[in-house]
Amino acid sequence: MKVCVSCQTDVGGKRAVPIKEDRIIRTIRSVKRSLGVAQNNELYVCEACLPKHNERRKSFEKTMLFASVFAGLMLVIILVAPVLSGRIDPWAIISGFIVAGFILALPIFKYAPAAESLPAPKPNVMPPPVPPVPPVPMEPQIEAKKKKKSKK
Repeated sequence: MKVCVSCQTDVGGKRAVPIKEDRIIRTIRSVKRSLGVAQNNELYVCEACLPKHNERRKSFEKTMLFASVFAGLMLVIILVAPVLSGRIDPWAIISGFIVAGFILALPIFKYAPAAESLPAPKPNVMPPPVPPVPPVPMEPQIEAKKKKKSKK
C-alpha cells in the first residue's frame, strides 16, 4: 500500500514523491518486523503535502547539524577538563561519549525522511535551430604544391 508520510492517507491514484530508504527507516522496519507489527507500506509524500514536508526536513537537518556541533563541543570539553586538571579518569571519558550520544539522539524525535526529487517536466518548446556554419574556402591542390616549392 502506498502511504503519504505526512497526511497518512493512501496515495494510490495521486501524484506523489517516493521517500528514500535510509538507516532510520530500515531500523524502524526491522524493529517492527521483529515485533510482528510490520505493514511493509511503500512510503511517499503526496504533492499537496510536499512543501510542508520539505520545511520539516530542512528543520530536522538544521537541528541535527546544531546537535552534532554541540555534541562535539561537549565531548571535547568533557574529555579535556580531566586532562587539564591532571586527573585522567576513565569514567570521564565514558560519560563524555554517553552525553554526546544522548545529545545526538534527541533530534531523531524530530525526524522527517528525505524525499526523492520529482522528475523535471519536459518543456514543450523546441530549441532554436543551430545556424549553419559557412564553408571554409579551400585552396586548389596544384597551387598549394607550387607555394610549397617556392618556399624552399
